[in-house]
Amino acid sequence: MKRFIYVLITIAAALSAFSIRGVEPATELVVYPMPPDSMVNLRDRCDFIINRFWDRCNFEQAVLHPQEFNKAFGDWIAIMPHASADTVYAAIDKVLERNAKKKDIILTLATMAENWLYSDTAQYRSTDIYLPFARAAASNKKISKAERARFEAQAKVMESSSVGATIPVIPIVHADGSKGTTADLQGGSILLFFNDPDCSDCSLARARLSCDYATSELVKKGTLTIVSVYPGDPEGESWEKSVKESPEGWITVAMPKAYDYFELSSTPMFYFLSKAHKVLRIEREPDGFIDAFRMANNLENQKK
Repeated sequence: MKRFIYVLITIAAALSAFSIRGVEPATELVVYPMPPDSMVNLRDRCDFIINRFWDRCNFEQAVLHPQEFNKAFGDWIAIMPHASADTVYAAIDKVLERNAKKKDIILTLATMAENWLYSDTAQYRSTDIYLPFARAAASNKKISKAERARFEAQAKVMESSSVGATIPVIPIVHADGSKGTTADLQGGSILLFFNDPDCSDCSLARARLSCDYATSELVKKGTLTIVSVYPGDPEGESWEKSVKESPEGWITVAMPKAYDYFELSSTPMFYFLSKAHKVLRIEREPDGFIDAFRMANNLENQKK
């Protein structure tokens, strides 16, 4: 929010400076649009800025000034949470279509989007907003194969496991060594708990979930299925430890191709799925789920 307010102040100040200095806005790298005074609704003003942000930008010149270009891109991103979703997606499509045949610009846009929206240090993490940029870079044949591969892998992960997506059928290995797929996983709701048995945070999350009374009750009733997922090959001490430490009532599986389908920059990582395997929520900590499970269990008990 602080950056958002700063950006709006910067836009107003920049336009004021143009008139004071007598500088034509078109000579600037990126000319920030200013909504008319008659537009008073915050969302309308943000929509106005988002939609027109790059209209007077010379992208060929912008890529020659990476620091300024990146700062302007960050300002654009900072306003997006306060604009309407339709306007945001339309604005992204417009800037990508405008530069579709210019591989250097597409690669620069995708790289900036990755840093602002998807990387471990992303300030505004959003797979929904980043995905169009990743797709644009992945599909641009003028970009080198090695560079496209990174964006292709990221797009694959986002398309298969972002909130709202239905996870594909992925090979898994059960604790008894039998092979199967994620289609085998059934329940009213399914919580995928990606973890490493040698990770202390994972051990703590496992203990908190397994010791929570309401969570255990939902598992016993069949309302909730908790799947402890080892993101690797089912071999070695780590896998054996995963099976041994699995709480009663949980399902433990190994998923060798987990990183191809899920964003697992760190563990633990939780993916909450509907009965139809649609991703409803993604978290790095169990706290929110534990609170939700307690509420759900209370509601079920009240119905009796």
